[in-house]
Amino acid sequence: MARLARVKVARRWKPHFGGLKTAAAVLCLLAAACAVLAGVCTLSLWLYRVATTSEFFATRHIDVTGNVRLSREMVLQFGGVKEGGNCLAVSIADVERRLLETPWVEEVSVKRLLPDRFVIRLKERMPSFWVRQDGVLYYANEGGGPIAPVESENFLSLPTLQIEEGAEDARPYLARLLRDMQRGALPVEAGAIAAVNLSPGRGVEIYLEDREMRLSIATDDWDGNLARLGIALGDLARRHELKNVREVRALNGDVRVILNRPAQ
Repeated sequence: MARLARVKVARRWKPHFGGLKTAAAVLCLLAAACAVLAGVCTLSLWLYRVATTSEFFATRHIDVTGNVRLSREMVLQFGGVKEGGNCLAVSIADVERRLLETPWVEEVSVKRLLPDRFVIRLKERMPSFWVRQDGVLYYANEGGGPIAPVESENFLSLPTLQIEEGAEDARPYLARLLRDMQRGALPVEAGAIAAVNLSPGRGVEIYLEDREMRLSIATDDWDGNLARLGIALGDLARRHELKNVREVRALNGDVRVILNRPAQ
């Protein structure tokens, strides 16, 4: 028998349209999504423009609390907030940042209450002393750190603080002195103090201008020295002898009273 010849029959190629249809559908969906997104963005921008120019959101009330040294007008000026401006056009973060950049503001909180109100709450740095720095007189906090220059529009008479070289470590006792005076541990009124000096040898020195008297409190035993000084001053007052005293020193567990020199 004759061998049958093997004949290769080529398969006819048929195009597949399923993949093309899927790709076209995806492209259509992407185009639709982009169109929707563009529409949403356009609508949002239009709504924002309308809201930030609408009289409905005009600022009519601004409440300021916690300001002592700063007037309400100064707070609004520093913060960049004004009545009549659009409430939504104001950046809360920018207002807080600008207020914190002013020397008097220690903490600030700004809230927007729609449609027309802001609430600004401040905590100011409270001055306790005057300090001289580079020839300029500054208000200083209870630790002696400068706050802002002394000016006529915000003038407040305070004790002058001087820190001698080598007495920098005694700065924390300034705040303790103020607190102890407030609770009555030292029978001295804050308004009677003209100057405070930190000395490496004598500790905290207080000059009372009305009596021309100096009080010295060593810091090695602060509470004990303060208590002994208070007892000595009370005893001198009961005996009506304070007018003859020039200086009272509390140190080394003892109190030394130095009298005025008699006139010659």
